[in-house]
Amino acid sequence: MAATRVVAQDIPPFTLAAVRIGIGAAVLWALVLLFHRYGMRVDRRDWKLFFVLAAFYFTAFPLSMAFGFQVTEASRGALLMATSPIWSVVLGRITGHESLITRQYLGVAISVVGIGLVFGESTLSPAESGGETASTLAAIGGAVLLLFAAACVGIYGVASQPAFARYSALNVSAWTMLIGVMMLLPLAIVEFALGNTGGFSSQNSLLMLFLGSLGIAQFMFVFSLTRLSPTQVVIYVNFNPLIATAMGAALLEETLTGTFVFGAIAVIVGAVLVNWPKQNP
Repeated sequence: MAATRVVAQDIPPFTLAAVRIGIGAAVLWALVLLFHRYGMRVDRRDWKLFFVLAAFYFTAFPLSMAFGFQVTEASRGALLMATSPIWSVVLGRITGHESLITRQYLGVAISVVGIGLVFGESTLSPAESGGETASTLAAIGGAVLLLFAAACVGIYGVASQPAFARYSALNVSAWTMLIGVMMLLPLAIVEFALGNTGGFSSQNSLLMLFLGSLGIAQFMFVFSLTRLSPTQVVIYVNFNPLIATAMGAALLEETLTGTFVFGAIAVIVGAVLVNWPKQNP
């Protein structure tokens, strides 16, 4: 998340999302050509589902993050993104794809509280951008976008369950990511044509390559969804801010709070509670 916020300050959002997802798609399709080239057929009736998954997770999600992090501190953004398990719980309950027990609900709550503790007062202080206090309207807009990005993660986890019943994780990941690139590319081209090219410095280029290489991480996330329930997977998203804290301190000169250890423990405990095996009656 810290890396996303660094490049979001210089790279236009459509270009950032297109390049990031494009690199990830290239990595996954290289794996397809090497190991899975004969297992990529998709039934005609399922293309609509694949487009919906791509629209939420590989188009709306990266765009919301790119726009949101332009006016939101990495620490506050991490707290907003930590609501992903809550969205997963709500959507799973509504659609009937997931049924949790009290211990698991408690785990989700503890994990979200843990993220709040990790960042302490920085999540409550005014967001800053470029050394100046961001306007209240911009701060609210950034928060809404990041909450929507968190919801996209939950939506993908729940809505992808029917696809995993018929296709492999690599199949779903590679096709939806490629469709996402196709959706983002026209927007990036228009952005470039209007002269909004941003700044591809050496640091930004390396960070973009790093973010794009996370296509492997995306595949691992999707693969986990084929083995666990959506919330059991999405709860691990809250481990990202623990790493983002250290990166934020190094790249953005953000200060670590004294409650970090307690927050980290809460995040770990929350994940354990959600994933602890259910006892057979």
